[in-house]
Amino acid sequence: MTLQEKIQESLALIRKGERLALAMNPTDGYIVGFSGGKDSQALLELVHMAGVKHRAYYSVTTNDPPENVYFIRRSYPEIEFIHPKRNFFKIVEAKGLPTMKSRFCCQELKEGIGVGSVVLTGVRADESRNRANYPEVKVYSRRKEHKDGKARNIEEIEANEHRCIKGKDKLMVYPLLHWTETEVWEFLKERGIPTNPCYEVTGRVGCMFCPYSRKGQIAYYEETYPKFKEHIMASLRVFWDKHQEHILQSPEEYYQWWKSKKSIKQFRKVVEK
Repeated sequence: MTLQEKIQESLALIRKGERLALAMNPTDGYIVGFSGGKDSQALLELVHMAGVKHRAYYSVTTNDPPENVYFIRRSYPEIEFIHPKRNFFKIVEAKGLPTMKSRFCCQELKEGIGVGSVVLTGVRADESRNRANYPEVKVYSRRKEHKDGKARNIEEIEANEHRCIKGKDKLMVYPLLHWTETEVWEFLKERGIPTNPCYEVTGRVGCMFCPYSRKGQIAYYEETYPKFKEHIMASLRVFWDKHQEHILQSPEEYYQWWKSKKSIKQFRKVVEK
């Protein structure tokens, strides 16, 4: 399938789901998650092309690269900034730093927006093995009746299931699911859409002190924004004082372990050499 065919397919999916989005959220229509990254840029452009009712938001984590925040405010003034009830540093005080196996930060800082609505995000299947199995439409719910693994379509949900989506449930739609990274960049270039400067600085758009960041990316933020690093260490010391049963020796060693991306056992072997 060519890029132009994928564009038309994505537009058709977005337009087809608008009636359901309006039924579930008459005030806003679609809720569009926007990160400032290439995929969310492409998604928002498709939403504009489709001409559907929507509300686009950016989830502030307080661990955001300043370059990203400035870029969004400058290039996308229509984006609404949603601030968390508890910032990243308070979460670190309570739980420590998130890891690749325990990303509690995303759950608290990003995933609460759009409940009871139809949410559009720029997820692509080629990003991970887990996402490769996503359907284009997914009920995001912890309730038993939505965990059958069954692929759903908009017509089916519109006819029946949307009445069961309530509370913290939401309906996720992925218009870019079958796009490749190359196609996203090609689309942005064709449409004359500016590139986020974070790609030039660290090669990614995302939180600064993120467990998925490479060591070089974290090193850049440590050097460029030392106040953020100091704030994280202050939060880790609070966390440390609350938990006395540590295997590691200090908050500073805890931070070095976190950056290493190793198990504690593997990290201790390296330290003890």
